[in-house]
Amino acid sequence: MRPRIIGLDVDAMEWTPLGPPGLFSKLLSRDSETGARTALQRMDPGLGYIAPSVAHYHVTYEEILGIEGYFSFDQRTWVVPRSYVFHPPRTVHGFNSVVPQESLFLSRVGQELAFNFVEEPEHDDLYVVDGEAPPRPPAAYGDPVAELGWSETRLLGQPASTCLLSRDPAIGEGSALARLPKGWSSAARQREDYLEIFVLDGGLSADGEPAIAGRAYFFIPPGEPVPAFRAEKDVEIYVNFGRDFA
Repeated sequence: MRPRIIGLDVDAMEWTPLGPPGLFSKLLSRDSETGARTALQRMDPGLGYIAPSVAHYHVTYEEILGIEGYFSFDQRTWVVPRSYVFHPPRTVHGFNSVVPQESLFLSRVGQELAFNFVEEPEHDDLYVVDGEAPPRPPAAYGDPVAELGWSETRLLGQPASTCLLSRDPAIGEGSALARLPKGWSSAARQREDYLEIFVLDGGLSADGEPAIAGRAYFFIPPGEPVPAFRAEKDVEIYVNFGRDFA
């Protein structure tokens, strides 16, 4: 199980080289048993990074949120800040990948990420190999807010504007963007599922502690206490949940 993490200052962390030239990571959390992890990744072609030239798939899911720069898996949908991509297990992608400039993205995977290359893909749209289509389908939104829109819902019991990015209809697990106005607050509570929050622009405090000015990260494992949150200014967050976020 991943540890409980409250208010990790992401911007203060050092970059760790991953091996290939120009590829770096900040590991935010990891499950030592399954290999599931969340990390901020950096690709820098100026330091030698070269995108994979062959389509491929992973046996686990891969979820991406654009943070800085821009890149593409197919040169049709571009991953820019706030773009969202979800590849369920065995989703073929990377048909025509390109990284024109230094780019950062948030990466979530369900286990160690191995590459299975597909030299001759069936076509150049996302598709799943070997088996039935997953309940949580592939998704690629260059501008998810424009394509999906904001909805007035509830987050941790309080009203919030959310953009639901993807969701498993069977178990409710999913991801969303959320906007929290200055003064928004939630009470401490317990959850049976996990809750993961990446603060995109700073200003979210927990249990009365000062808010981190830049990017911040929270992970609450299933069954552990969720802190009382407060938006010290208008805040936008990326939230992942194991069942629902109401």
